[in-house]
Amino acid sequence: MKKWDFGFLSTAFVSAAVSVSLLATFASADEILKVNLSDSIRPATHCASGALYGITADLPADVNAHIAPLKGNVYLQPAVSGNGHQQPIGDAFDVAKRLVGTTGKVQIRLADILPGWPYKWPGKDSWLKSVEEIIKKKLNSGLEFDGYEIWNEPDGTWQSGNGDFYTNCWKPTYDLIRKLDPKAKIIGPSYSWFNSSRVDEFLKYCSQNNCLPDVFSWHQWGSGGFIGSVESLRNIEKKYNITPRALSINEYSSDTHTYEGAPGISVPFIAKFERNNVESAMISWWFTNLPGRLGSLLTASNQKGGGWWLYKWYGDMTGYMARVTPPNDKSEKVDGFAAVDAKQNYASLVLGGNSVGTVNVVFEKLPAFLGGKMKVLVERVTWKDKDTPVASTDKISETEMTLDGSTLTVPVKVESQFYGYRVYLTPIDVPQNPYKNTAATIPGKVEAENYDEAGQGFSYSDTDSDNQGKAYREDGVDIEEGGDNYTIGYTIADEWLEYTVNVTTAGEYAVKANVASGSETSGFQLFMDDKAITENFTAPKTGEDWKTYEVVDLGKVNLTAGEHILKLAITGSYVNVDWIEFVDPSTVVETPKDTTEEDDKTSLLKMHQSVNQTPVEPQYFDMNGNRVSKAVTKQPGVYFVRIPGFKTYMIRTTK
Repeated sequence: MKKWDFGFLSTAFVSAAVSVSLLATFASADEILKVNLSDSIRPATHCASGALYGITADLPADVNAHIAPLKGNVYLQPAVSGNGHQQPIGDAFDVAKRLVGTTGKVQIRLADILPGWPYKWPGKDSWLKSVEEIIKKKLNSGLEFDGYEIWNEPDGTWQSGNGDFYTNCWKPTYDLIRKLDPKAKIIGPSYSWFNSSRVDEFLKYCSQNNCLPDVFSWHQWGSGGFIGSVESLRNIEKKYNITPRALSINEYSSDTHTYEGAPGISVPFIAKFERNNVESAMISWWFTNLPGRLGSLLTASNQKGGGWWLYKWYGDMTGYMARVTPPNDKSEKVDGFAAVDAKQNYASLVLGGNSVGTVNVVFEKLPAFLGGKMKVLVERVTWKDKDTPVASTDKISETEMTLDGSTLTVPVKVESQFYGYRVYLTPIDVPQNPYKNTAATIPGKVEAENYDEAGQGFSYSDTDSDNQGKAYREDGVDIEEGGDNYTIGYTIADEWLEYTVNVTTAGEYAVKANVASGSETSGFQLFMDDKAITENFTAPKTGEDWKTYEVVDLGKVNLTAGEHILKLAITGSYVNVDWIEFVDPSTVVETPKDTTEEDDKTSLLKMHQSVNQTPVEPQYFDMNGNRVSKAVTKQPGVYFVRIPGFKTYMIRTTK
């Protein structure tokens, strides 16, 4: 939204748009917020984590530090920016390039092709020519976009002198998009606020003229009126037999502009958007001299504000969004949004709103993975104003709590309408089982991708919840195809994985690993039952693309027989680990200089073809102890050769 001079608005508009005061409501009694952790609304989408003109070609400067962690959904940007256009900054194509590799997409605001406020209409033919250029640019860009918003706030920016909005602008633009980019999403009408009469007129025309938007959009000022607007929209859709449209609230904020991005103010918006399946929502842009601040989540000096941390909590949500029932859904009072992820072993609730006092959070129908006893972490993020940096969130308490029957009640003291709070539940005891209930055997290989089954924080720790390699297993560990089969990759320092292993014989073992790295600072260390068994190992740079693997020697270790927990700890980011191998050194045959591996195998068999001059037949085994033929040992791999009555040797075939 352009920062309007309120002299431009009618008294009726101001009365309707600014209908809810944001003076804090001091609760006379404790509020109750119910959270049904087994009632899934939908998968986590972070629908509300977008912004209007929140990104420019240069700001925020650090995509990885400021944009990516929020798991942004859709950002509304001008189709083109610069001289002769409505916005001087934020070109949709520049921003789309910056978002490559993140979760974010760009919604293209076509109206911003034009200059002025209200927009200066150039006539239908000139307008359609400009739109066609943008469509072709999009199609040739190779970039991902959310869709096209045809016009912005036609209730205030479409002038009577331009002619009829529907026949001069909406319908011909709609038809042009459908012709040139038929699969693209069309968004509109993006009214400056929801007015039932205006919406009725728009949908009636569109239903009769075959130009219904794929996504219905408007701008929401204050969260209290949102539910009533959705109810009105659905009734109008039924009136004209229109299939319910997806929703985009492509500008939202408090009706007090200086509260833009405040944590406690944002919570009821996000909560209601999630419960009503909003597809995308973008924080407003009231401070026109400060674009590229993610809707005031960053301060004027580009530092993280309280709002940034609130949306980081939101971005951290994975799994599914759980149903939250507030005391009053049609108000701006306390509300919350929650997520559950059984693979990551957590349930998370974020709460806030226009209430001060104790909120009793009642968790119902807790999933089985949380057990009867769990750790309950309560955190807070503060907010003074949009330009005051906030260094981090604050831990209020961390306790162990036990289910009271079928519910768990956590009291949270809300100190300010501007603060946000998080209640984070994790299990205390989770059974840790080997992958597919089969422990790795030592001596032998431990495949890095076959870590134990217990989940985040128990059998592994990963900095994000997605398998970035998208291979082999469906949890938060990054696995990709590589090495001998699968390998762990995209590793970050302080991540770790654990493996249940069975050491068949106590003794000294040589340890090797098959690794790849394009860095000179990658590294890892091995632990057995939480005790270091190797030094911190810096992996060699094996190539530029992490596709070239090399077997490295990690030294020798003494192990006791029995079942143990092996931990692979990442000490330097970006090392790929394929497998770790434990070998009895006494079985290793060193290849003599100036001989080939095949020569060495032949010499070995000739040397020990008989014991006490009695001919014997060598016996061949693979690394799992299965007997194989001599022919199999010609294939690449590691094998054991047993000379009955003498000794067992290990041989390695590389070609």
